[in-house]
Amino acid sequence: MRLKFQTVFFLMITLSLISCDNSHFSKTPKSQFAGVWELKGRSLFQGIQVEIEVDKSGKVSSTVVKLNDNKYVQLFLSEGDEWVKSIKRSSNFEFVISELKLAAPLFSLYGNSTTKEWNAVFKNKDCIGISENKNPERSSIEYCRVK
Repeated sequence: MRLKFQTVFFLMITLSLISCDNSHFSKTPKSQFAGVWELKGRSLFQGIQVEIEVDKSGKVSSTVVKLNDNKYVQLFLSEGDEWVKSIKRSSNFEFVISELKLAAPLFSLYGNSTTKEWNAVFKNKDCIGISENKNPERSSIEYCRVK
């Protein structure tokens, strides 16, 4: 009887581990962020394109390569401006993206914060979900790869 229980228990554990989504067990490389990304899900920033580059040491640099038609974006942002300030790993597959706020130089004159942090996870290789809470996989705010 005990051998039967141990066998069933072992099979249940093995089956549950095999059926798990194993993409979360592997470490997502930071270099996967490299490319041109389009912002989606925020009406003010809808359609802005940002190029992110990651060097060999993992340092991130970004530039705005395309603006949208929003009058505030046109007023406070230019092509070539920095957008993503940093990307930090929080687990094997989760990251924290720090974006500069629109009109960051104006905010800094008054001593206000110039960055906004977002929890981020790759939904697939060409789409990053970002969210203020701990569930960016379900967020409608995204960075989608263009190139």
